[in-house]
Amino acid sequence: MFRIVFLQGVLTVLLGLVGIWLGSVAVGKSACIGGVIAVLPSYYLASRMSVSYPEKPVASLQRIYIGAFVKILYTIALFGLAIKYLDVQFVIMISSYFVVTMMNWFGLRLLDLSEQG
Repeated sequence: MFRIVFLQGVLTVLLGLVGIWLGSVAVGKSACIGGVIAVLPSYYLASRMSVSYPEKPVASLQRIYIGAFVKILYTIALFGLAIKYLDVQFVIMISSYFVVTMMNWFGLRLLDLSEQG
C-alpha cells in the first residue's frame, strides 16, 4: 500500500510541475493541493491497514472500516480548508485529486502487493 501512496506523491509533484509549465504558478499550486488532498488520507489509511491482528480478524476488519470512514472525513476536511483558506482554482484542484486518486485503482492492478513482492 505504501508503494501506491509513494506513486501518488510522485504523480502529485508531476502534476504540479506540468501545471506550472503549461499554465501558471496558480495552476501548479492548485494541482499540487488537489494531489496532497488525495495523498494524505491515503497515507493515513495505508498506515492503519498495515497494522493487523491475525488472531483477531474482526478487530482487523473493524480497523479498516473505521479507517476508511475517517479517510472520507479527512478528505472532506482538507477540501473545506483548501477552499476556504487557500487561493485555488477549483476545477484544477478537483481534477488533480481525481487523477491522483485513480492511481489507487491502477496501482492495485499493476503492482504486486503480496508480502513476497
